[in-house]
Amino acid sequence: MKEKEYFFHSSGEGFPNGEGEDNNNLADSEEENITVSHAEEDGSESSTKNEELNPQEMLAQIRKLQEENEELKNRLLRLQADFDNYRKRAKAEKEEHIEYANQELIKKLLPVLDNMDRACSSSEGSEEGIKAGLEKIAKQLKEVLEKEGLATIECEGEPFDPNCHEAVMCEEDSEHPSNTVVQELQKGYMMKDKVLRPSMVKVAVDE
Repeated sequence: MKEKEYFFHSSGEGFPNGEGEDNNNLADSEEENITVSHAEEDGSESSTKNEELNPQEMLAQIRKLQEENEELKNRLLRLQADFDNYRKRAKAEKEEHIEYANQELIKKLLPVLDNMDRACSSSEGSEEGIKAGLEKIAKQLKEVLEKEGLATIECEGEPFDPNCHEAVMCEEDSEHPSNTVVQELQKGYMMKDKVLRPSMVKVAVDE
């Protein structure tokens, strides 16, 4: 029978040949890991202490934050100034637009005014000539206003519409259906799609 050779560890325990060597290696490895772990912890604590206790880096960081804060503050002030200037400019443009909104329309009406002055200053001519001149002026004025969006409200023979008609008279009429406009007393006008002035009308009612 082959005898096993025993080796004794420093702890005093005996191990068979080979097993003791493996156990020794394992123990050494564990000791090394524990040593490295402690070394890393010590290094981490040392680094943290160094960061906390480094006044120059802390002052540099504070100065950097102060500069960034000052830059943001200046940028905000510039934006506020730009907005104030824009608001003042927009207000001035709006006021100017309101003040001169009818400038182009008045400019287009000047030829009509010229013709009216000529008709009033003319002492010669028959009644027919004066009438023809006034009709021409009225036509010219109507054309100018229609180009600006003015439209006449058609009402005679139409059903009464309270949105664009104003009934000032009622009349019993067997020739027209009830609630029909039978006569226009004053013209009504629309400015594009908005009623500028309703038509004054006479409306038929049942007998």
